[in-house]
Amino acid sequence: MNYLLKYCCSFIILFIILFLYCHASRLKTINNELKILQVSDPTFDIAYDLFSNKQPIIFQKELFLWKEINTFIGKELNYINNTISSNKQINYSEYIKNNLDICDLPLSYDWNIDIRNVNLNETASIFFVKQTNYLQLIGCLSGEMRIIISPPNQSDLVKPFINMVSTYDATQLLDKDPIEMNFIEIIVREGNMIYIPYQWLYFIYKNTETSQSSQSKTHECVIIDCINQSLLNYL
Repeated sequence: MNYLLKYCCSFIILFIILFLYCHASRLKTINNELKILQVSDPTFDIAYDLFSNKQPIIFQKELFLWKEINTFIGKELNYINNTISSNKQINYSEYIKNNLDICDLPLSYDWNIDIRNVNLNETASIFFVKQTNYLQLIGCLSGEMRIIISPPNQSDLVKPFINMVSTYDATQLLDKDPIEMNFIEIIVREGNMIYIPYQWLYFIYKNTETSQSSQSKTHECVIIDCINQSLLNYL
């Protein structure tokens, strides 16, 4: 009986180690192909397959599908904050997390959510951030967000990094002709979200140009930043 119990415990421990190793290996996988994927209202299986590609993903019109949160699209940050604080009967955080369920990592236990303004514009120095989160989604609530994205194999061009932020101003590097750095710049419009894969480089600033596609009556760029919290993050 004791032998059987030890065997079962050993098997369970081995299974757990294998489970953690497989998922950790998948999360740390790097794909340097600069390709932007796009999807609209995905199912869990579709979202899982897309995340497995380890490439940036645009979730089109995603925030328009979020109950209660979609009323914030096109609004100023002060309005959003005041609405959240004054409507105690509505658990906005719970609504957000429910809509993010299809993106949960294995062993996920929470999401860190931040709604804030983007203050940088096209005149700002460009200091790339290296993605250290396994799963981070950034959505545009108001205005338009511009984002420069570069794959991990370009990191040497903008090093050194301090706390995963480049200390090298990449402005002139990105303007060089012929191009030396492999990157792409895209606009994330109101209601859309973007996924930035692990170890990819990115820089976010607001689009100050008038956009016909923007429904916003404000010059602000308000984003919702969602970072998944999973036990796998500690591996």
